[in-house]
Amino acid sequence: MKRCTFPVLLMMLCVLVSLTWSGCIKKPPAGDVIAPLPIVSPEMEVQTPVPFAIPLPADTPVPTQTPAPTTESLSFWLERYVQGMSVQEKIGQLVMFGFSGTNAVSKEFASLMEEYAVGNVILYGDNIRRTDSDGGFGRCAKLTASINEHASSGIPLLISTDVEGGSVTRFQWGRTTLAARTLGNREDTQQAQEQFAYIGEHLKERGINTDLAPVMDVARNPSATFLGKRIISSNAETVAAIGTACIEGLHEGGCLSVIKHFPGHGATNADSHESTPKVKKTLEELWEYELLPFQAAVDAGVDGVMVGHIYYPNIDGEHIASQSSLFITELLRGQMGFTGVVMSDDFRMKGLRNQVSHREAAVQFILAGGDIILCGANHSYQREILSGLAEAVENGVLTEERLNESVLRILTAKMQVTDWEP
Repeated sequence: MKRCTFPVLLMMLCVLVSLTWSGCIKKPPAGDVIAPLPIVSPEMEVQTPVPFAIPLPADTPVPTQTPAPTTESLSFWLERYVQGMSVQEKIGQLVMFGFSGTNAVSKEFASLMEEYAVGNVILYGDNIRRTDSDGGFGRCAKLTASINEHASSGIPLLISTDVEGGSVTRFQWGRTTLAARTLGNREDTQQAQEQFAYIGEHLKERGINTDLAPVMDVARNPSATFLGKRIISSNAETVAAIGTACIEGLHEGGCLSVIKHFPGHGATNADSHESTPKVKKTLEELWEYELLPFQAAVDAGVDGVMVGHIYYPNIDGEHIASQSSLFITELLRGQMGFTGVVMSDDFRMKGLRNQVSHREAAVQFILAGGDIILCGANHSYQREILSGLAEAVENGVLTEERLNESVLRILTAKMQVTDWEP
C-alpha cells in the first residue's frame, strides 16, 4: 500500500505544478470571489454595469424628476426679441390707428401700416355695417382678415372696438346687450359677467381681441355728464362691482379689457371731444370717490387703462391727465400698482388738440409713462404722431430703453389673446 500511494501523490503534485506554471490558476486575495473576466477588444465599447432593480409594488408612487431651473424663461426671450426689433417696429407698436371702410383696408392706410409697421388697429362704428342681415359680423371678419394681411412686423395686431352695451354696441347683436346704467341698477354681477363673456366671445370670433370697455367713471349725477347711461352708477362700490364683473366676462370670452376714462370724467359736464374739461378736485378728493372703481379694476387684473384728456389744475397745473407723469406714472403705476398697458383717449379729440400739437402730444404721452396712442381715421394726424416719435428717438428725447418698456408691456398683452410667441 505504501508503494502504491506514493507514486499517485507524486503524479498529482506534478500536475498541479504544471497548471500553475501555465497561468491557468491564480490565487485570489483572501475574501474575493473568482469570476470570469470579460474579453475586451479595442473595437468594443466598455458598458457601465446596470444596477439590479428591485421591483416595486404596483401602488407605490413613482417620484417625478424636477427639471433643472433655467434663466431662459419666456420673459427672458421676450426681452431679447424686443432688443432685436428695429426702432421703427418699436414705434409701430406704440400706436393704435383707425381708417375708413367696411370691406377692406384702404390703399392709403395699407401703405401707412406697411411703411411704419403699425402694430394696432381700432374699428369704430363707421367700420361696421350693422344693417347687414347678420348684424355686421360676417363683413367684420373679412375686414379683420384684410387688416392682418398688412401687419408688416410679423407680430399679431391688437384689433379693438368699443362695445359697452346700450347705445354703444357697434353691431346688431342677436340678443339685447344692456346699457351700463341698467346693469348698475340691477346690481347683478353674474348678469354683467355673462353679457360681456357673450360680447367677448363674439368679438374674438370675428378677429377683434380687445374691447375698450367698461366705462369705470362714476358721477354724482350721471345724467348731467356727456356719458349719461354709459356710467354704471353714482355709487362707486356699484361701479366697482359691476365693472370688474364685465372685465371678468371679457376675459372669459377671450378679449382684453381696456377701462376708461382715467382718472374720471364724472365730475364735469364738459365733453372732451369738443373742449378740455377742467376739474378742480384735489387728489385726496379723487381717492374718496372717482378712483375707487379704477383701483378695483386694477386689483381685478384689467389689461389696459385709457387716460382721458381732462385738466386737473390742483393736481398737475401744467399737463392734462393724458400728458401727465403725475397721473400715469406716479398715481396709476406707482400708487395704484397698475402694470398693464396705458392707452390714450383718441388724439382727434379737441380736449387734446386745444392744448398741444399731435407731434408734441405723442412724445409727451410716452414720456409720461403711456404705451399706446389712440388715433382714429385721420391719416394726417397719424403721420404726425409717427414722425414726432421717430424724431424724438433720433434726437435722444425718447430713448430706446423707454420704448422697450412700453413694447414689452404691449407684446405681453398680445400673448394673452394670440398664439404668438417670441
